[in-house]
Amino acid sequence: MIRLGITGTDTAVGKTFISTVLLTLLRRRGLSVAAMKPVETGVKAEDPASDAMRIREAAGAVDPIERVRPLLLAEPLAPWVALNRSGGTVDLGMLDATYRQLSEGRDAILVEGAGGLLVPITRDLAYDGLFVGWGLDLVIVAGNRLGALNHTLLTVRAAHDAGLRVRGVVLNTVGPDARGIAESTNLEALAELLNPVPVLPFPWIRRDRTLDYAADVAEEAGFGVLLADRVAPMPVV
Repeated sequence: MIRLGITGTDTAVGKTFISTVLLTLLRRRGLSVAAMKPVETGVKAEDPASDAMRIREAAGAVDPIERVRPLLLAEPLAPWVALNRSGGTVDLGMLDATYRQLSEGRDAILVEGAGGLLVPITRDLAYDGLFVGWGLDLVIVAGNRLGALNHTLLTVRAAHDAGLRVRGVVLNTVGPDARGIAESTNLEALAELLNPVPVLPFPWIRRDRTLDYAADVAEEAGFGVLLADRVAPMPVV
């Protein structure tokens, strides 16, 4: 079974969009897939543009949204902070049970985190620990902009320290005018620094393009390596 955890180097790097592309590619391969957003914050339950709703649709919309997104919090904050402010708690046993339910009978599952790898879900558990506990391999989405080198290397090092395997890094173009010196040199630098972990570029795509079109672009960019049975060894950076 393919088990993917998707994290970003920061917020607003295109993590959900890349998740929907990966889910589309998995389904193109004839696989039965599930998607999960364990905790989502800052959206309304019925919002069709929420992260959870988008990945649910990309996975084929066969699972109820309450299973895809078992915990929804009103404030746009890290889950631990939002729970503290609301006086709530997170039932980790419920999250584990939901993950097992989604995984049952599936060929692949994709779990999207919130923000970065070390965003706290509870005082003592961040997404790195959750992904390790669920046996997920990691795909890192980095925004192709100034700061990408530092943010990506920090995320890879945190993944290594947690014992996670990194399948690859997606260097995502976050806007139509991303043509500065940093944007033009990040790919080559990261490919050298992270070798043998694949670093895959993804261009800016107009939002009126279909998800199938985006998946075609991803195929051409070599995203198939992220879905292979074998993964690259983890480098120490």
